[in-house]
Amino acid sequence: MHENCGIAAVSKNEKGVIHDLLGMLIQQQHRGQLSAGVSTYNSERQQLLDTYKNLGLVNEAFKFRYSTEFNKIVERYDGTKGIGHVRYATSGANDVGAAQPFERHHGRIWKWFSFAFNGNIANFSELKEELAREQYRLVRNLDTELIMHFIAKEFIGTLRRPLEEVFASLSRVLDGAYNIAFINAANQLAVIRDPLGFKPLSFIVDGNNLFAASESVALTHYEKKIKSLKPGEMLIVENESVERKRFAKSKRKAVCMFEFVYFAHPISEIDNISIYNARWRLGKELAKRESLKPDKNTIVVPVPDTAKPAATSYALEIGAEFKEGLIRNKYIGRTFIEGTNRTALVREKYSFNKRILKGKNVILIDDSIVRGTTTKEIVKIIKEKCKAKSVHLRISCPPIVAPCFYGIDMTTLGELLMPNYVDPENAIEISEKTFEKIAKELSADSLIYQSIEGLVDAIKIPKRELCLACLTGDYPTPCGRRLFKKALENFHNNSVTVKRTYE
Repeated sequence: MHENCGIAAVSKNEKGVIHDLLGMLIQQQHRGQLSAGVSTYNSERQQLLDTYKNLGLVNEAFKFRYSTEFNKIVERYDGTKGIGHVRYATSGANDVGAAQPFERHHGRIWKWFSFAFNGNIANFSELKEELAREQYRLVRNLDTELIMHFIAKEFIGTLRRPLEEVFASLSRVLDGAYNIAFINAANQLAVIRDPLGFKPLSFIVDGNNLFAASESVALTHYEKKIKSLKPGEMLIVENESVERKRFAKSKRKAVCMFEFVYFAHPISEIDNISIYNARWRLGKELAKRESLKPDKNTIVVPVPDTAKPAATSYALEIGAEFKEGLIRNKYIGRTFIEGTNRTALVREKYSFNKRILKGKNVILIDDSIVRGTTTKEIVKIIKEKCKAKSVHLRISCPPIVAPCFYGIDMTTLGELLMPNYVDPENAIEISEKTFEKIAKELSADSLIYQSIEGLVDAIKIPKRELCLACLTGDYPTPCGRRLFKKALENFHNNSVTVKRTYE
């Protein structure tokens, strides 16, 4: 599964924000490994607002290994306010020009701004056409670029509008997920969480200082109370004070359930709910569905690393031995980033402990199955190379039957496993025979998925406040529903395209 991006923002009474930003971005590296960047404000510079961004991990992009170059970057880009970003692409190219933050120069300092965002704009195509009619052109075909133009349109004229009005107008235009970190050359900084709260956004206010990030793990070392920004709320820093304001009404919440299943760091909390504890409960809920009776030859093995908490609690619940039969090579990137040879990538990414796996009945716990290609290779290696007696797949997330248009890069039905076996429009009740067919396809001896009820009980957020669209086909926004119809049409017509549905 492809990651979201991660944002960060810092405002302090003195210089030093570059070090805070880099530390926060490193803690959110799991959310994006393609590029990293910062924009900072410094009243002592001629270039009041300045942006640095580069490809690679944070330590690569900012030249950590080369002290002279790193010190030059710190000296030039330090300031009293700043925003940062780590990126995984859900639209556009993978070059440095697509890296964030995006800075837009202007002669008036309050129109000179930079911003970074986490999410995805579902009505991208419609808004792109609207801009084209007004003689705007998207050079990079990015939703980030689109947002930049719509923000700039709010600044047309000589009257300076309050930032809460700017983002209120934006909320009436954008359909989708869009947490934003914003900064301008007039010494203003803002962070916003979209009205449905798809993505997490945590913050700390310490006097007049503000620290904000997509995930709370990036803020834990500040030793101050970490809070979650509510959907439709924003934090604004100007005149050296921090204000929390509502910029848009929130008719409902639609928190992405995949943050709890897979994306978020296990130490993070989203809306005061521990990610680790949620994953632990997912294992307990999954164990309630178990039909096998474990014996002394049965071991529970997680697919590292996100499935470990679920596998541990699952093993305890069914009374089986927990073993780490797979070890992830932390110096190999996630499999969706490098190349297309899935077998080679799986073998590079994981080390298989043959001594532990040989001759065992392996209950393999994974967090989710999207395409099934990686899962199939893992099962085959455990059975054929490691000589396990049997492999039984247990998945802590319910079946993924529909695309996502809100920031997870799975936007077509053709790239998913389940639509090959069930009708995406009516996939709530899936027969045991169907699961038997899928297990056979994945070379597994049996397959059990989490139930939607078990997922909701584990996350501890009411079902009506979660986005479960990829599990149910029920989308929380109008454009999401229209895109699902388009995806269904493409799928039924066997339309093969390299484009994402919303492009």
